[in-house]
Amino acid sequence: MTRRANALAWPAFAVLALGVLLAACGGYGSAAPPDGAPGGPGAGGAGGSGAGVDAGASAGAGAGGTVVTLPDPTATPDFQPRAEFAGPCARSAGAIDVDLGNSPEAFVRAAYCQINGTEPPDATVTQWAGQLRTVEYVRRVDVVRSLCKDAARGCALAYSDPWAADIPLAPTCARKGTRDLGAVLMFFSNCPGGVNCGMDWANTHAHGMNAGHPLFAFGGAATNYYNPRNAGFWYRELQDAAWAGLQFFVINTYGPDLGGSPDQLAMLSQALTKAGPAVKVALFDDPWAWGQASSPAPFTTRPNMSDTEAAAQAIYAAKWKPFYTRIDKQFWYTFQGRPFIYFYNAGTLNPLNVSAAVVARLKALFAADFGVTPFVAVETAYFQDPNMPNVADSQFTWNTLGNGNGGQKSRSTLHGVTLDHFMVKWDTVGRDHAGAIASSTDRIIKSTGVLTDRIASSQDASIAVIATWNDLGEGTGINRNYDYYIAGAWKPPTAFMSVTRAAQCSD
Repeated sequence: MTRRANALAWPAFAVLALGVLLAACGGYGSAAPPDGAPGGPGAGGAGGSGAGVDAGASAGAGAGGTVVTLPDPTATPDFQPRAEFAGPCARSAGAIDVDLGNSPEAFVRAAYCQINGTEPPDATVTQWAGQLRTVEYVRRVDVVRSLCKDAARGCALAYSDPWAADIPLAPTCARKGTRDLGAVLMFFSNCPGGVNCGMDWANTHAHGMNAGHPLFAFGGAATNYYNPRNAGFWYRELQDAAWAGLQFFVINTYGPDLGGSPDQLAMLSQALTKAGPAVKVALFDDPWAWGQASSPAPFTTRPNMSDTEAAAQAIYAAKWKPFYTRIDKQFWYTFQGRPFIYFYNAGTLNPLNVSAAVVARLKALFAADFGVTPFVAVETAYFQDPNMPNVADSQFTWNTLGNGNGGQKSRSTLHGVTLDHFMVKWDTVGRDHAGAIASSTDRIIKSTGVLTDRIASSQDASIAVIATWNDLGEGTGINRNYDYYIAGAWKPPTAFMSVTRAAQCSD
């Protein structure tokens, strides 16, 4: 079963109803302000294209009402952890703070005290501290849930910020090397409370998930949510990606998410105008929405790949043309002068063995409208059509952590172009098994080791694509997160981004 054929990712148009359901279950952050309220999901990019205040100059209320003031943006952030937890040992009448305590020993004590109101036995501290340092699949949330289970206590969970200050990144990168590096960017984070924004669903957390944050300030809003209906969401991702040395984002587009109010592509356009073209954008055509009962027209009817013309016209009119019509050409990511498109297989477009003619027709329709033939990388499943190698410009396998390939990256050399594609981080326990304690049978990758290896091994590629930048619920996100805890220590919010920056930037 492919990644998007099950419940691993949800299109933006389905988020609202799911957000209501999740909020009713509790534990998913504060209620959303009314649409259109300053900083709320409907606030958009007030101030218009190109307007806005720099995040370093803004301040606002963070989680729990704490006022957050940001320093000026810098290319050399020095993240310092907050003071170590030293007590007192007291039972919490409310939620248990999973992020309290920096060292493994201090954390176990903090968790045990919150749950039980008494000092933990030395053996308990030693056991869990050792596992946090040495066992990849043991997470802080698992320790808390295990201690709650031992205490026969039902625990609500909370996640505080382990860092003394949040630091905006100045998007400076003196590029080195010739490889173009990009990442798939999701935009179905309908925070607070929606899919991809459940605090207990994600293992590591971005700011703006359950409270407005000044990192996402834009236009008239001093704070905002991690929500693509806010231009500040896009602007911060673009700024951080530029600092991380990325050349482009491949925007994961279902189709129905190209509309809506506020308009998410309009918010992206505002952010691009302000950020400039350091990081450009390309289309990731995700066909999951075709034929879904929750989809609006025309997505309720799946194109039949056996009818080449009808299928190509439907896909092109619904996704390819509107995306590239509405994004200014100066912000298009191009390879060899050609707009770049990722064509994914979600199990919804069939039959696959006649798909080459549809891709060829899609390319022709694009060329007729825009005067240039796109560079189309096609997911491996479509290569069931023996003619696909003659039509596709490149090939990729989405899930490089499964499919029996031993976790190796996907590498395609086609028509003289080498494209590498890889996943590097993974933790879907919260998404697939809500409230479960991870075990050795769960596939969990927390450390930066896989990313470091893939970045090094793809140096000779023409293009390398990371999947994904910010899929919080799937646990693949390498974007800014505030509570990476790896091998018994907090890693800075830039932990994964620093790996790509070191490889791509000389400064």
